[in-house]
Amino acid sequence: MDTTPRQSAPPLILDLDRDLMRGNLRAEMFWDAVGDDWRALLGRRDGVLPDPARLPVDEAARSAAEAARAEGRAVLLADSGAPELAAAMAAHLGWFDGIEPGRARTPPSSPPAKTPLMPTLLRQMRLHQWVKNVLVFLPLLAAHAFDPASLGWAALAFVAFGLIASGVYVLNDLTDLAADRRHRTKRNRPFASGALPLRFGFPMLAGLVGAGFALAAVVSPALVAALAAYFLLTTAYSMHLKGQLAVDIIVLAMLYTMRIVAGAAATGIVPSVWLLSFSVFVFLSLAAVKRLAELVDLDSRPGAKAAAGRAYTVEDRPIVAMIATSAGFLAVLVLALYLDTPEVRAQYDQPMVLWGICLVLLFWISRIVLLAHRGLVDQDPVVFALTDRVSRVSAIVMAGLFAAAMIA
Repeated sequence: MDTTPRQSAPPLILDLDRDLMRGNLRAEMFWDAVGDDWRALLGRRDGVLPDPARLPVDEAARSAAEAARAEGRAVLLADSGAPELAAAMAAHLGWFDGIEPGRARTPPSSPPAKTPLMPTLLRQMRLHQWVKNVLVFLPLLAAHAFDPASLGWAALAFVAFGLIASGVYVLNDLTDLAADRRHRTKRNRPFASGALPLRFGFPMLAGLVGAGFALAAVVSPALVAALAAYFLLTTAYSMHLKGQLAVDIIVLAMLYTMRIVAGAAATGIVPSVWLLSFSVFVFLSLAAVKRLAELVDLDSRPGAKAAAGRAYTVEDRPIVAMIATSAGFLAVLVLALYLDTPEVRAQYDQPMVLWGICLVLLFWISRIVLLAHRGLVDQDPVVFALTDRVSRVSAIVMAGLFAAAMIA
């Protein structure tokens, strides 16, 4: 047996920024501050550290630390110039033997795992949410303007709005990191989970928004103005308004309606007051359904009383359900009153057939509110409608009634 004394193995030094957080330390601290207090944008919030329990840790660094400890080596954490956060991270993780000032001078024993970037970028853009942008075609549908030029301009508006909306989702996810990481499903979003490094946030935001406005400029100045108003309002929502009682669902309804305004701006068709009124009420209903679904999910968790970043509590469920139901029924009432106007009788050969759409909408709104109240709507109501068979059948029936009303 070899009794020669073994030399002490050198410690493994992992860098807080480069190894544990994949180069996202500054971005994590900045967006954590912005999400909690918008004044951080002005540089007036210092010394506040993100919660180490909510920060994603690179699995390659964890594996390297486990391997080093199995070999009997010490594992040190280089603080990357943030000693307080390093100490908090080391205490939380429990697999560090000490703190090393400065940056790591030795690489980890295993390289960081590489994952395909493009699928993650596309998932962050939430392309499935682009279905909401079909609202830009509603002014054409209401005016029966199906000429190729109008359809082309509306299609460009659809893409421009999608790019802006995807940029807004990037901003929203960056400012909502702390709340998303506490949420049952939102913690799996690319930025919150760490699947997409935060350093991609600013370039992605700038690229999407810049491309959206550039495309809108090709269409018309009016579309640029409409998208600018949407971007400013939704940014205000992400930064502050989403936490304001009742204001948040009204703003959400306005954001949906602004898609119709964008379609009108792209095609030069002036939307009727009837169309805008119907849109505000129906999307106020869906915004309330979204909040109701969140409250039902919250109520299912022991001890939870209020959603992070929201102004509602579980006791508000009956009121939110009432708002969802009443706003939806008001939307149907607006549609029913519109169907009795001379404009409708002049546009449609069989206008009485359109009354069937009111019945289908009454059924669909009643059903989605009931499902949300039972905890069966676990996502955005619009996305739920795309995956729900009854909702798809309802949409086909309404499309059929619309087509039948136009046939002499």
